[in-house]
Amino acid sequence: MADVEGFGERRRTEPHQRAVRDGLYEVMKAAFTAAKTVWQDCYREDRGDAVFLLVPGEVDKAAFIEAILPMVVTRLRVHNDTHPEAQRIRLRIALHAGEVGYDEHGVTSSSLTLAFRLCDAPPLKAALASSPGLLAVIASDWLFDDVVRHTPGAAPASWRPVPVEVKEIATTGWITLPDHPYPAGGLDPAPPDTRTEHAGRPRSGRVVPRQLPGSVRDFTGRADHLAALDALIPPDPGQHDGRPQSVVITAVDGAGGMGKTTLALHWAHRIQHRFPDGTLHINLRGYGPGVPVTAGEALSGLLRALGVAARAIPADVDAQAALLRSLLSGKRALLLLDNAHSAEQIRPLLPGTAGCMAVVTSRDSLTGLVVTDAAHRLTLDLLSEAEALDLVSGILGADRAAAEPDAVGELVQFCGRLPLALRVAASRAAAHPHLTVADVVTELADDRTRLDVLSEFGDERAAVRAVFDWSYGRLPSAQARLFRRLGLHPGPDLSLAAAAALAELPPAETRPLLAALANAHLIEPAAGGRYRFHDLLRAYAADQARGHDTDEDRYRALESMLTFYVHTVGTADRFFYRLFPQMLMAVAEPAHPHPIGDIDEAWVWVTAERANILAVLQYVDKHQLDHYIIPLARACRFLGSTGNPSEQIYAYGAGIAALSRAGNHTQESILLLGRGELSCVLGQWTEAREDLDRATTLAQEMENIEIQAYCLNAQGLLLIQQGRFEQAAQWLNRALPLSRGLDAGRLEAVLEGNLCIAHLGLGNSQLALEHAEHGLRLRRQARDPGEALALLHLARARRQLGDPEAAIKLCRESMALGYKGRLDRHDAVAEPLDVLATCLHQIGRTSEAITYWQKAAIIYDESGYLSKAAEVRQRLTDAQTPP
Repeated sequence: MADVEGFGERRRTEPHQRAVRDGLYEVMKAAFTAAKTVWQDCYREDRGDAVFLLVPGEVDKAAFIEAILPMVVTRLRVHNDTHPEAQRIRLRIALHAGEVGYDEHGVTSSSLTLAFRLCDAPPLKAALASSPGLLAVIASDWLFDDVVRHTPGAAPASWRPVPVEVKEIATTGWITLPDHPYPAGGLDPAPPDTRTEHAGRPRSGRVVPRQLPGSVRDFTGRADHLAALDALIPPDPGQHDGRPQSVVITAVDGAGGMGKTTLALHWAHRIQHRFPDGTLHINLRGYGPGVPVTAGEALSGLLRALGVAARAIPADVDAQAALLRSLLSGKRALLLLDNAHSAEQIRPLLPGTAGCMAVVTSRDSLTGLVVTDAAHRLTLDLLSEAEALDLVSGILGADRAAAEPDAVGELVQFCGRLPLALRVAASRAAAHPHLTVADVVTELADDRTRLDVLSEFGDERAAVRAVFDWSYGRLPSAQARLFRRLGLHPGPDLSLAAAAALAELPPAETRPLLAALANAHLIEPAAGGRYRFHDLLRAYAADQARGHDTDEDRYRALESMLTFYVHTVGTADRFFYRLFPQMLMAVAEPAHPHPIGDIDEAWVWVTAERANILAVLQYVDKHQLDHYIIPLARACRFLGSTGNPSEQIYAYGAGIAALSRAGNHTQESILLLGRGELSCVLGQWTEAREDLDRATTLAQEMENIEIQAYCLNAQGLLLIQQGRFEQAAQWLNRALPLSRGLDAGRLEAVLEGNLCIAHLGLGNSQLALEHAEHGLRLRRQARDPGEALALLHLARARRQLGDPEAAIKLCRESMALGYKGRLDRHDAVAEPLDVLATCLHQIGRTSEAITYWQKAAIIYDESGYLSKAAEVRQRLTDAQTPP
């Protein structure tokens, strides 16, 4: 069920509502397609402001949820970017699964009723209302427990339980905000219980076990996790509401070195008075030196601690477990089962009745305990920046930390806020007075030796490498191989498709391996079905690859990954730009290409992968892999439209250097031309002139008429930017005859548009209008997306001819077209907004003009064109200044 927020608001006229309904269907259809669910196979009912959809039962629920939510967000953004305010959409979606009955009237069932009530739940409406995002999703309790909780790509830690009471329904729902997620970490904790004593006392003379090892003196942070554990303490007898109670099981999971044992011990020491019948502890050695403790060994130890003589302990494990449950029946005892390997290792050790509490720590996610034993999962992530600084300062001492604040900050960064690494690094400085914090930071600065520095202590438990070894050593060979391969990836995160390329496996075979690594907390699931490494684990994985894989294996994996990125970026680029397609270098096709069907899918992919693409480019540039640099640099034109044009400047530079080494002057001139035009727009005129002059010289030497024409056009653009309109027109007129017949008339259309601008600068308004009209005809004949820009040129001419009303209409047409098929928001959106505002101000509609100028300035800022933003803000200031 997908319901539009505020559909009936007064600001929405009937045409607005029709556009919203059309947009809703476009969003959902595209999202279903991305989730590989055939739209035509789904039962649909229109509810005016909502749409109700039934997905066929055979669809994989986990894969569907994992894929559809990020795609709904993406399509909502595309819709909202292309429609005015009154037609923009924010959605509530309810998810449930169950039996449905069909008859001649439609469909009916209690499952449908539940879905409708969930969608109407006040907590869901409140969640969306308070979120800056576009989407709020609620899942039924059943769907969350059976599907979402076990689907890493759905980021289950970012869902929150809420009570739902709507009409006849009283249940629990789980809410997530996919584009503005709640912080990971599980349930919102209830206030800590302040009761300090149990009503009962242990019988006189009975020994009460208190087995907790010592806790660390300088425990820091984790306030939310401590509060969550406090909230799970079973109520004292007579304090609960009369409903049946059960044993409380809490699974504290997280990566090695995350501080799970430290947290559990600190909390248990703080509250063990709440358990008057004892506090039991056992290290199960699931990860670490030695072999894991068997269930029989663990049970025997627990029974002896409870006073059972060794000769009275049964030999059979099931009988031992039954005796433990009998001894703990009616008692209030806390069991801390530390460092578990799996759910199977834990189950025989669990109490069976209310009053007791078992806290289990493990690097494994212990999903089995959550599913079958109703365990509460509490996942530990990295310390916050403030917590990490507090921990380091506590170890160093306040005075020493205050003396080197910058070095302390760098130490936190190099340790990646991993508690164990922070303790090791800070203790290294604290234990050696002759070492400054800056000295330790210098030792940590080298990626290849950082793990060695953090692993020099003789105690294996205090050596980061050893702690990682214990997790890695438990992996089956296929998972270990993938883990090593992932360490070769240069970017901050990676998708399933990129992981599959590194693994040289189909995505379907790679997915369960990734899920297993995430379950072991060797990688972490991120939003949008992606995965990320902790920096130290990434270095460890790369180190394992160097130690276990041959040079040939690593080279082949890297080749597969680089081929995947270069090919996919090139595919996306062909949707964005049409200039010089025949001059792009051919790139090998990966074994499992990532499908991109249209410009929207291309934009979604490059937006998600931007940081990785840049990292790949930097990698191939550093290693001078010219056969990858050249096509990748050419296909990275989108970088200039994602908020940082300097990245595109860098990409062009890497490609130009590679092409110069290769002696490929044709493509070198094209990249010089591209970099020169971008420098021109950024106001870097000296750099632009150097690149354009070099490109022009190369084109003339090669006698390449097409590139010469583009160079002449770019020279004219540079002169326009500098306000030298007469000279600009001369360069553009020289290019015009060379352009005719090239590229289906697109280049000629570009020149006509630029001539329009030059003549507007010269005050030749009528001549400018003629060039604009000719350019528009050529664009339309070629069915070129640049039609939006041609309309804008025409608008400028009409405004200068004294017809601002016609110019306003043309600006709106330009914007409507500009949203479609254009990557460059600064051209397609901000520029027409600027012209529109100027026209509105001219006819006295200044308040509207100010709104559009403000929007244009924001888009220029976001796109990285700061000089353009400054120009627009100057017009804003002038408009708001009284004459």
